[in-house]
Amino acid sequence: MKHNIIKSIPNIITFSRIVSSLLASVFFVGGNLPLALGLYVYAAISDAFDGLAARKLNASSEFGRILDTISDKLFVASLLFPSIILGNYLMLIPLFYESKISLINFNAKRNNQNTKTMKIGKLKTICLFPTVILGLLSCKYPICYFLLAPTLIMTTKLQVSSIEAYKFQVESIKNNEEVVEDNVIYDKNESLKENLLRLRNELIMYTDINNKQNIKRKELKK
Repeated sequence: MKHNIIKSIPNIITFSRIVSSLLASVFFVGGNLPLALGLYVYAAISDAFDGLAARKLNASSEFGRILDTISDKLFVASLLFPSIILGNYLMLIPLFYESKISLINFNAKRNNQNTKTMKIGKLKTICLFPTVILGLLSCKYPICYFLLAPTLIMTTKLQVSSIEAYKFQVESIKNNEEVVEDNVIYDKNESLKENLLRLRNELIMYTDINNKQNIKRKELKK
């Protein structure tokens, strides 16, 4: 019994993240900004702890992976929908593209064409989180729009590139071609400075939406 409870800790953390995200959006729209921000901060921090707990407790599971994916989507939604409700219609842009990415992956899974997590997708998520946070803050503090503009542009470009890369991956699976994904964001063999420089260069490459062939060649095929 105790063993099962310990193994459930990562999923409990993930579930609490889902609850806190939903409650945060309600409190934000209702005007309780301090409580909403506290819940959003918890939701963001707990995203790191559930994965860490799963690895430390050797409690990784397919259910946990699916639950974590759902929690990520709901966290983004809990930031996007209040922004739109409060009048920041710019947030319709990331909502549209995120919905399109989710639809591509859902259809692929339904057709037994399970797509792999790609580096472009992880980079997109890295940019998406500050974008949706700034989008929400802009509803209360208009000065945040100056920070929102560049992050929204970069996020949109990464979303478009992600869509193209996922479509290409699905086509590769249909054609029985091998799909190999290098999804490492942080290389432990490199220094922090080297990792940051590499991340910067990759962001520059991926945000060039006209460079689709490089994305396909670099991400999906050896």
